[in-house]
Amino acid sequence: MTSAPKIAIIGAGMAGLRIAQRLRDVARIEVFEKSRGLGGRMSTRRADPYQFDHGAQYFTAHGAGFREFLRPYENAGVVQKWAPRLTRLNTTDPEPLIWQAPRYVAAPGMTALCKAMAEGVRIHRATRVKSLSRNNGQWSISCEDGSAHQGYDWVLSTAPSVQTQALLPQLAGEGFEWPLVAMRGCYSLMLGFDTLPELGWDAALVMDSPLAWIAHDRSKPGRPGAGSVLCQSDNLWADAHMEDDQAEVQRHLCEVFQDVTGIDWHRASYVSLHRWRYAKVAEPAPLPCLLRPDVMIGAAGDWFGGGRVEAAFDSAEALCQQMRALL
Repeated sequence: MTSAPKIAIIGAGMAGLRIAQRLRDVARIEVFEKSRGLGGRMSTRRADPYQFDHGAQYFTAHGAGFREFLRPYENAGVVQKWAPRLTRLNTTDPEPLIWQAPRYVAAPGMTALCKAMAEGVRIHRATRVKSLSRNNGQWSISCEDGSAHQGYDWVLSTAPSVQTQALLPQLAGEGFEWPLVAMRGCYSLMLGFDTLPELGWDAALVMDSPLAWIAHDRSKPGRPGAGSVLCQSDNLWADAHMEDDQAEVQRHLCEVFQDVTGIDWHRASYVSLHRWRYAKVAEPAPLPCLLRPDVMIGAAGDWFGGGRVEAAFDSAEALCQQMRALL
């Protein structure tokens, strides 16, 4: 396939890996991922004996295309349904919390699906793209580790909107302007307990609080039995405290966790905080993806459809449909 176009994909999450899957029969694909692991916000933190899904907690499958895509992974046990006992905290509302549509997780951790998708794909891990340049019709990539990569016909970004804008400002125009896309942050607080009291619920929405979500990760299929508790902050609260001292943010969220659950956080043998600068789409892009054939660049990701895992898949499919027509 030496005469096939060479495509660089930025980001090894759901969107980036789906593009790699769909285009590798017509192009030479290389993926650049800033982290050591795969999955983007479909992420898993392991701290033996604890394990935390500290990014996306679950995903839905409303569209026929996404359901069809998931079917072989379900058959292999990589994707499984999650039906936790649900509740609301910090409220007097007695209305039970019931999910109307199935929720899915990857097993044994949220990274498992993207790991399976990455088989056979050339991926540069722990390689953060710093800048792009184009000369004589081809793209060159400079990375923060000092490495340089040349000879790409196309560059496709699946990074968050802010990072994609910095790398590929040329994507704006023709009905799309960057200020229309906004993303909000989130904090993930991870607490590991040797013994965890039985509270009668597996996952909870927290109302009117700096925390928005708490889950016992051991309730998810394929997880170890350790007392792993994952808490995620309210997005607006995270944005307001994004630049605060991180030790203070961690302490404050621990205190909030104790207030709403009655569990003394000091009993945790493992405590860690992860800051997500770009966790939730506040205002999705008005298009399913972006493509500029004149300069051979494009973008896809969950920020085109509301921040969901399925939105990342749908955006990648839309981009691939256009790309395959060109290739």
